[in-house]
Amino acid sequence: MMAKIKKTKFIILGFLLNKSLSGYEIGGLIKQSTDHFWQESDASIYPTLKLLANEQLVSFETVYVGKKRKDIFTITDAGKKAFMEWFKIYPDKEVHRAEFLLKLFFTNESTEEHMYSHCREKLQELKKMRQEYKKIEKTLKQETPEKGYWLKTLQVGLAHLELDISWMSSILQK
Repeated sequence: MMAKIKKTKFIILGFLLNKSLSGYEIGGLIKQSTDHFWQESDASIYPTLKLLANEQLVSFETVYVGKKRKDIFTITDAGKKAFMEWFKIYPDKEVHRAEFLLKLFFTNESTEEHMYSHCREKLQELKKMRQEYKKIEKTLKQETPEKGYWLKTLQVGLAHLELDISWMSSILQK
């Protein structure tokens, strides 16, 4: 059995494929894009950037904005090669954990009213998320062609949301 590959380094390398970025900028990109399906904490970004620099998969240049130090990271040829080697490997089996579904599974007569309350709240959350995704979709459609796969990824998310909204609405129709 192969050791599990830590993916944080590849999300960082993936963002660096397009342009040099600071750790703060990488964190911002994650929050506005992949965070909807792949979360990375700020606490994991900086140690991983240090590891990538030690492995010579990225280089960095220190710049100063006023008195504030800022490291700008650039992917190296070795980093591009490592990214491509990872990219060629079929993805690991996904582990899906959803507390909402766990509670739904264990719903019974004594918990049913609480579950309906959770469902109403979840439905509102899903509708709000759909509005956010639609705004992102509009922006991506106006972006340059290299963001085409970002749009395709978002469209999968939108399809899941529509299904979840429909499903949640059917639960609430007692």
